[in-house]
Amino acid sequence: MSEENPIIKPIIKIKSDPEIIRIVGKKGGDVSLQDINLQFLMATLWWEGTPQLETFFNIMELTIKRALQEVHPHDKLVLDYTYTANDTLEDASEIAVEIENIEADGEVLDVEGDIIILSGNDDRGFFKKMTSFRRKVKENVHREI
Repeated sequence: MSEENPIIKPIIKIKSDPEIIRIVGKKGGDVSLQDINLQFLMATLWWEGTPQLETFFNIMELTIKRALQEVHPHDKLVLDYTYTANDTLEDASEIAVEIENIEADGEVLDVEGDIIILSGNDDRGFFKKMTSFRRKVKENVHREI
């Protein structure tokens, strides 16, 4: 009798809170922990005058790739996600990022904790808050890294 070796599938786990986003790559007994410190990141982006949302997405994508690369070496990472803002991007006080699909060299990965919420102070006036449903932004992103 031959025993079958189970194929161990890599997993990406994402946990976010208002200060840190933790991205965990896991495959079998191998684990990679990668953190994004949001307060430090946003303060740096503000200080340097860098486009905040675009830079955040680039850092998030590269951090997911790094966490996975450490436990499951691969050449090409495909990442599909959607972000939704509660107003125009300039006025939004909350942006939700939902990871829809992650593939490493064509292999679909399991994703746990696939939603990241970025929230800040809501200093919009009453009228802007009441009419923001008209200006909500929802964007699908497909990246190959």
